[in-house]
Amino acid sequence: MEASSPAGLDVTDVAARARATDEIKHVGLSGGALVVGVTAASAFNEFVPPGHRPTDFLPGAESVVVAGSPGPANAAWRSPNRRVMEIAGYDFRENVASIVMAEHIEATYGYRAIQGPTLPTSGQHPPLSMMLAAVLAGLGTRSIAANIVLNPTYGLLYYAAAVTTMPLEPDHVLEENVCPARSCVRLYEQEGRTPCMAVCPADEGGCIDATIEDGRIVHSYFNRERCSTRAMNFGIRGHIKQLEILMDTDDADERHDLVYSDDFRRNLAAIGRYKESVAQCFECMRVCPVGRYRRKLK
Repeated sequence: MEASSPAGLDVTDVAARARATDEIKHVGLSGGALVVGVTAASAFNEFVPPGHRPTDFLPGAESVVVAGSPGPANAAWRSPNRRVMEIAGYDFRENVASIVMAEHIEATYGYRAIQGPTLPTSGQHPPLSMMLAAVLAGLGTRSIAANIVLNPTYGLLYYAAAVTTMPLEPDHVLEENVCPARSCVRLYEQEGRTPCMAVCPADEGGCIDATIEDGRIVHSYFNRERCSTRAMNFGIRGHIKQLEILMDTDDADERHDLVYSDDFRRNLAAIGRYKESVAQCFECMRVCPVGRYRRKLK
């Protein structure tokens, strides 16, 4: 490994490396991120197979800088119109912050950096997991609610990352799990369910179930396929569902109505732009107490 960058940074100097790491985080925060964390690229190797590691996308990758943002405005969570979230799309501040940090690393320190690929090109597995990146960078932990990563201060955030060959100071994985919150533990002890389990119970056609003992999750169940039929009704998944309906119906009028429906057109447009909606079902997050006080508005 080279001892210094073209800009003269001595990567063997821990203090200098820490200062550079803090500067890059500040760039991400100034670029719109709410939180920024760092993990070593090699930290992924324990959890994901070849093909889904930072070095598979940037040979020689040393660090992954993760940016998180709230996504849509808080009021969007309460909109009765599902298209509010669809229109919001993936054009969130964490993406801007990640590319700004990548550009800063290349321009200032002379190391290579890219925006980590996030959208699946086939199936439901992302090329590089931003949820795993967020956990490894100390920005949150997995939850009962659809395995969503919850930040201890802000709850649900959306994540993007810059992958770089620059050695940076990594953050520590959180020692305490964010989920279940204390209020959720109390409710589970009283009723056998947390708020997210109550709003989407697996035994009643929902997606979520779990067992909590001594305030910790000892078993968790999430039906991803069932959840995706509710949470992702536009884009590629929605179009596939519509094609299945078309193939299963012999009614010409029904086929005509579907092909010329607003939903069918929007799905085709979404595929053309490779743009999927954020989600139409946020029920487990609406009732999650983590970070809720920050979403209270008049």
